[in-house]
Amino acid sequence: MDKLTITGLEGGSSGVTVAVHFNPKEISIAKSVPWQKQPTVGPGDLEFSSAEPQTMSFELMFDGFEAGASIQGEIDKLQQLSDIDPSLRRPPKVKIAWGNEGAAGTMPPFEAVVESMGIKYTMFDANGRPLRATVAMGFKQARKLKVVQLR
Repeated sequence: MDKLTITGLEGGSSGVTVAVHFNPKEISIAKSVPWQKQPTVGPGDLEFSSAEPQTMSFELMFDGFEAGASIQGEIDKLQQLSDIDPSLRRPPKVKIAWGNEGAAGTMPPFEAVVESMGIKYTMFDANGRPLRATVAMGFKQARKLKVVQLR
């Protein structure tokens, strides 16, 4: 069975890949298409202003209990994909893929940036090493990225 992967595409995270322990049971993809009321026209007259990027979210479970192995290494990789890369001066772009890319009927790869990440550790060994965790991930579709220069 193919596993969902999250791969860094640039900077120091280029090639860093997290293959999930368990595929998510559900993935949410949302897109907002904002419309504005036209000034000085009727109430149902709308004007298209711009398109928003898609967002994707899912929850992942990492479990090293059976093997007695810490899952912290996988969590660290996910955090690396959401941290600011010094060479880029922003977090890197990532690709979420599941299945054989381009094969008929598979979910298309999603290029994005990490927008949110919440980690909930749920089991530890006697030495405090994390053996099980749930990670809620949120992504925002990204094509061209730039860094705003602060003065």
